[in-house]
Amino acid sequence: MDLYIHYTSLPEGKTLADVVGEINDTLEDTGAVCGGEAGRIDLDLEDENVNPKFAQIAVKSYLQRAAFAPDTKVEIGGMEIGIYE
Repeated sequence: MDLYIHYTSLPEGKTLADVVGEINDTLEDTGAVCGGEAGRIDLDLEDENVNPKFAQIAVKSYLQRAAFAPDTKVEIGGMEIGIYE
C-alpha cells in the first residue's frame, strides 16, 4: 500500500535527505520511502499484514515532531488527512 506526504516546505534546518532518513527510521521494517516529486514524498508500506493506520499515525507523529507546516497532509487510500487533524 502506498502512503504519500504532501508538503509545501521542509522544516527549518532539514534537508530532504534528512527527512527521508528519519521517515525510514520511523517506519523501521514496515515501510520505506520509495520516491517522490516536488512537494511529495512517496512511501511504500511493505507489510500487508500490519494495519496501515499504524504507519499513518507514526508518520503523522514524526511530521509533527519535525515541525512540518500545518498545511502538510498524509494521503493513504486516496484520502488526504492533515497532520494536525
